[in-house]
Amino acid sequence: MGTYFPYIVSVLCALISGVTSYMVARKQTKTDIQRLEKQYELDLEKEREKFAMEKEKMELEHKHQLELKQKEMENQLGTDMLSTVLKEYMRSPAGQAQMKNAGAIKRRK
Repeated sequence: MGTYFPYIVSVLCALISGVTSYMVARKQTKTDIQRLEKQYELDLEKEREKFAMEKEKMELEHKHQLELKQKEMENQLGTDMLSTVLKEYMRSPAGQAQMKNAGAIKRRK
């Protein structure tokens, strides 16, 4: 046994050193994983806020475009109505008579 004693001591020291290194590495890894999870949560929250802001911006732009289209349609409708009323008036006997009178007054001058 006396001849194996230095080997047994060396093996025990190596085992203790290995187990200690393993435990320290495991603790460090656990700490790193927790840090990464926290960072990912923060990044995810930041992306959610960014998405919410972009969504709100897009909704506002869409609402603005709808309002512009509505105004264009109102303007077009007003123009079309005025044009239709004017055409119908020109086709009516009263409108034709007024145009003849205007032409006759112009020729006299």
